[in-house]
Amino acid sequence: MSTSHELSLLFLGDSLVEWGDWDRLLPGYRVINRGRAGERVEELAARIPAELAAVPDPDRILIMSGTNNLLMEDPCFPMILKTMLPRVRELCPGTPVILHSMAPMRLDWLAGERIGTANRQLLEVARATGCEFLDLVAPFTDQCPPGGRPCFLDDNIHLSSRGYAVWAEAIRSHLEH
Repeated sequence: MSTSHELSLLFLGDSLVEWGDWDRLLPGYRVINRGRAGERVEELAARIPAELAAVPDPDRILIMSGTNNLLMEDPCFPMILKTMLPRVRELCPGTPVILHSMAPMRLDWLAGERIGTANRQLLEVARATGCEFLDLVAPFTDQCPPGGRPCFLDDNIHLSSRGYAVWAEAIRSHLEH
């Protein structure tokens, strides 16, 4: 394994992952960004074997997936992750896997309790599969209050530079503790 200042981080997920400027946001880490815009959890699950074969022995695997499922009103995506994560752990034994919560998007047509329900399910999935869990709700709520500097772009789904900074700080804090 690398020293703490050169950990390799394999990011898997959707556009929130893909569009992050992780090299700038997480200096001192070697980031491998395998995010794909528009991707749903089941599509990520299908590419897991190829991704993990292409990136041998990452020090940490960070997964942020489910946003597109949630937006398409597919509440079953945590169960797909529950099936996928043991495969990730089997293909990369000994590598910590960090499952992220959904960011607290503010969409008029998506009831807030759906995000809360999904995040509770994701926490249970992380516990059931031996993964770590990174809750993004608290840092986003603390750092991006209504009326403050926005963490989301105008679509209230994708992150602003401020949102990415908050997320990166949450990751850094999680990795260092």
